This record gives sequence, structure tokens and C-alpha cells, in this order.
Amino acid sequence: MTNTLFDILKRDRKGNFHWIESVSDLDTAEARLRALSAESSEEFVIFREIDLRVVATYSDNYYRRL
Repeated sequence: MTNTLFDILKRDRKGNFHWIESVSDLDTAEARLRALSAESSEEFVIFREIDLRVVATYSDNYYRRL
């Protein structure tokens, strides 16, 4: 069983978040976030489940780790 510590979410134009997938580590989450954002102009975030915080965002071709 793999622990999933990070969720990747997409924010739509109305400001609602939609779950895309869960991954076990931040490096994998960042790689997926970059791949997804190459296919879409929507904003993506990496959400850390353990403390319920957004740890990174990607929008307008800009990645930002928080």
C-alpha cells in the first residue's frame, strides 16, 4: 500500500477546485503538475494532506513553491 501525501488539484475559471490525482512525494507531484499544465491553461495546485496546506501552484506558465 502506497501512502498518498499530496493531491494535485485544478482550479477552473469559476474558482472551484477539482481533484486530479494523488501522489506519494513532492518531486512526483511537481513533475505531474508541470506535465498537466503543459496541456491546459488552468491553474494547478499541490495540496499536502498531512497539514492541509497548498505547497505549490502553477499558473500562467509560472511555478511557485510556497
